[in-house]
Amino acid sequence: MLGIAWDAHRAATGEDLPGGSFTIDYPALDPEWNFDFDDAERVALRLPKLDALYA
Repeated sequence: MLGIAWDAHRAATGEDLPGGSFTIDYPALDPEWNFDFDDAERVALRLPKLDALYA
């Protein structure tokens, strides 16, 4: 999404946005989701509906 604003500014002014124009604060990751997503058993336990689509 930030690319849209970046491109619009460049089209309107012919210049890049100054560095640090955008910052994103992501929320902390819930520790329950800090697992190996290649672990099929764990994925099936945490995401049963998604697992069912690809089973």
